[in-house]
Amino acid sequence: MNNINKINIFISNHVTVVSIVLFIIIFYLIKIMKPAFLFKPDGSMREFGIGYKNKTILPLWLVAILLSMLCYLGVLYYVTYF
Repeated sequence: MNNINKINIFISNHVTVVSIVLFIIIFYLIKIMKPAFLFKPDGSMREFGIGYKNKTILPLWLVAILLSMLCYLGVLYYVTYF
């Protein structure tokens, strides 16, 4: 059995753990990069809302929820089709 098969077996046996680790890595990168649509110029998080300069329709908590779902579904997709 080669290394790719071992990795695929590990991922298929530990879908939740792999998706949590993937989420933590991506979320950490988002926090480090501090994109302008999530953070104010001073580094603080933007609030949820529309119509104001310092608010956003995609707050960090919503990005975290969506990212967690995408990570889990992405790992499930990988296990199913690869």
